[in-house]
Amino acid sequence: MKDFGEILTAVITPFDNNGVISTDTFWRLCKKLVHEKSEGLVLSGTTGESPNLSFEDRKILYGTAKDAVGDKANIIAGSGTYSTSESIEITKMAVDQGVDGIMIVTPYYSKPSQYGIVKHFEAISKITDLPIMAYNIPGRTGTLIEVSTLNTLIDDLGIHSIKDAVGDWSFSKIEIEELNEKVFIYSGNDSETIDFINAGAKGVVSVASHVIGNEISDMIKLVKSGKLEDAQKEQEKLLPLFNAIFDEPSPGPIKHLLTYSWEDVGIPMLPITEISTDLAKKLTEIYNSIN
Repeated sequence: MKDFGEILTAVITPFDNNGVISTDTFWRLCKKLVHEKSEGLVLSGTTGESPNLSFEDRKILYGTAKDAVGDKANIIAGSGTYSTSESIEITKMAVDQGVDGIMIVTPYYSKPSQYGIVKHFEAISKITDLPIMAYNIPGRTGTLIEVSTLNTLIDDLGIHSIKDAVGDWSFSKIEIEELNEKVFIYSGNDSETIDFINAGAKGVVSVASHVIGNEISDMIKLVKSGKLEDAQKEQEKLLPLFNAIFDEPSPGPIKHLLTYSWEDVGIPMLPITEISTDLAKKLTEIYNSIN
């Protein structure tokens, strides 16, 4: 079974002043990310502002990304929503657009049971042979996918990978110990990358890689080559940025840094707002200290 790579970027969606996707900017962004060591691009997820994306928006993102990078990186479509039927329709469309995998988040708002989560994944898995990444982020969905449920998803449905944004190392440690031999596990938090990889996980679904992809790649290489102390020193330099990009609601901070360091990607769509001037100053100072 082939993995998605070590560094996957949870890609932002650039909008113009009218709330329309800036397709040309997005095309260039996909190329930039792959050039800076991203091996996979995760689209229409939390960072991609999925609640604000229409069916057609998603279709544009998936097709544009595939056109931009071809086979140079894996395109993973965040096709999960709180509606099983809607998730199925988005997944079918993503398959038609030629993506390499799909990411299914725990249905949010409705707070399903563990059995309901399994049935949700089962219904989606029936309509595609693409590898499926389970996205576990209880802080946003309101429901944790328990380790026993993840085990069922792997054994019964053949789930390919897990994006763990649980934010609880005691949970993640058990998850990695019990499941690592039969599924690819990714940290969903930049700040936990070293802990995950050192414990045997595959890699990270990163937000910070929009602007420091090369540095994250270097850090991961140090961990995998057994130079843990050197990796931790590198992480100490990057940690202020890892934390600051979540000081205010995401993806506002990372969009600001991209516009500052690369080109204008617009601001988030409501209800997420443009970041404060204080945070903008803090982010640019941290970024400049790294570069």
